[in-house]
Amino acid sequence: MDTIKAISKRLRELGFNRNETSVYVALTQLGEANATDIAKKADLPRTTAISILKKLESEKYISIQRYKGRSMFWIESPRMLREAFLNRVRQADELGDLLADLYRSEADFPYAKIYDTKAGIKSFIEKIILEADRNGEILTIENPNAGNYHRILSKDYFYTILDMKRGKGIVTRTLITADSAKDIDREKIDRQSIVLREMPEGVDFKASFWIVKDTLVLFSGKYPFVVAVNHRIITESMKSIFEHLWKVSS
Repeated sequence: MDTIKAISKRLRELGFNRNETSVYVALTQLGEANATDIAKKADLPRTTAISILKKLESEKYISIQRYKGRSMFWIESPRMLREAFLNRVRQADELGDLLADLYRSEADFPYAKIYDTKAGIKSFIEKIILEADRNGEILTIENPNAGNYHRILSKDYFYTILDMKRGKGIVTRTLITADSAKDIDREKIDRQSIVLREMPEGVDFKASFWIVKDTLVLFSGKYPFVVAVNHRIITESMKSIFEHLWKVSS
């Protein structure tokens, strides 16, 4: 994958649509330019490019200098992409705290949701991390060699999720299949607060299993599929099984 394709792929993962990606990449290459040159470089109509440039400027990705009725656009530091994404996370975090007491305040009933597209699964993973309790705990069962996450998330995006967990002080207790600890990338461990135990021989587990508060999640990257069950009794029952396995694992 060449550099432009790699950059475009990452921008799309951060929520840029196709035209926004084309304009941002074009201006990155040009450094500073007027709308006509940017539109030509991005292969878009000038009116479309101007609309996108105004949107990117409002989101602080680019800047505009106006002089004698002429507008020139230039790119801000690429670090602004990370800051903008983290700022959205912080805003969603604050909103989640504000809405926590209101959410289903007049009803307490179980529900289940299914996600079977890569985009839907990525959004779900972000949402469940954002809604997890600060300094809380997540329980998981994993097979490091199944590759469930890497079928859905790029390496950089996966590390962003780990950084979100660490930023919220979330601790993960993870059971992994026997003799698989040696296969885990050390950086995945170092970038989060995690405790690992290997399950006894004979437990063949190719899916991923999470318990986050009252939500039970079963996830497979092949084929992309997540089912999330919010049901206190079911979750408590599965947590009991997890705790038993935790005690007999090493």
